[in-house]
Amino acid sequence: MATALDRLTYAVRQTARVAWYAGHYAAGRRLLKPMPKPDFAVGPTPTRAELTADMRALFEREWRDIAAGLFPPPRARGPEPAEFLRRSLLYFRDLPQVDARRHGTLDDELPPGDQGDGLPHYYRQNFHFQSGGWLTDESAAIYDTQVEVLFTGAADAMRRRMLKPIAEWMAGRNQRALRGLDVGCGTGRLLAFLHDAWPGLKLTGIDLSAPYLEEARRLIGRTARVKLVEGAGEVLPFEDASLDLVVSSFLMHELPKKIRADVIAEMARVVKPGGLVVVLDSIQKGDHPPWDGLLDLFPHYFHEPYYADYVNGSLEAWGATPGLVPSSTERAFLSKVAAFTRA
Repeated sequence: MATALDRLTYAVRQTARVAWYAGHYAAGRRLLKPMPKPDFAVGPTPTRAELTADMRALFEREWRDIAAGLFPPPRARGPEPAEFLRRSLLYFRDLPQVDARRHGTLDDELPPGDQGDGLPHYYRQNFHFQSGGWLTDESAAIYDTQVEVLFTGAADAMRRRMLKPIAEWMAGRNQRALRGLDVGCGTGRLLAFLHDAWPGLKLTGIDLSAPYLEEARRLIGRTARVKLVEGAGEVLPFEDASLDLVVSSFLMHELPKKIRADVIAEMARVVKPGGLVVVLDSIQKGDHPPWDGLLDLFPHYFHEPYYADYVNGSLEAWGATPGLVPSSTERAFLSKVAAFTRA
């Protein structure tokens, strides 16, 4: 049962995270040159006060679930303080290159086509205008900082909203007898949260990026309960109906339409009947209409080649196509969590 000290510790940690990354966001805005105004129609956008209030509600919702005993308070995870600061400096050092790509004055896009490394063409891009795309140690080192700055300290909290439908599904089940998979696990943030909440659960993370998987190994630490595999979500190396839980966070909007459909079909293929599939990603058009303009603007300010197609679709409908049954949906600040069961 969560205590008053747990609540205070949670509040202090989350407030500190938001202040730290909001400070980075404000400093970064001063360093970046203004982008030209879009030459297309933009829907309604929220005020800063509305965004702040909604983010606060996200943390309040999480605390209520913690207090109800659905899952434990989040552990403080990450590099040592000196390394944490070093990565912050690396983030600011990379901003001029990011800005140059945004304005078209630095053309160093990763080379397309077969490079002999087995990586698909759609993957070899400077997503978010970040240096190295997903393919370098430097990119892996600063990715989590980049994402938290973008969401002013709320990215991990959004990921953790996936724990609620998982906790409800886990009730009455023996976690040590279950196998889970994180598709496109990246630097391992979601895997770490899952391992902390259910340490008996046997987990696998799969991702195309060797540097990001190495970062995940450092984050999660040595444990026999978490295995990391280099591979693609559209060809999962698992037998049909062999896994109990399949999850994915912030992956679908980075995929071309066909690959996205293939990945969802693969997730449905490998999960057992009665198993759970949970996907977290950006909100889509119509999920919160007063914010639809943010979805128009995002690919204009960041290199997101597949985002417009993603936001004009429906996670719930896509999941139902390969035979999954939608069980719950929750908007979590700028993201949404869609849960499905396998009939």
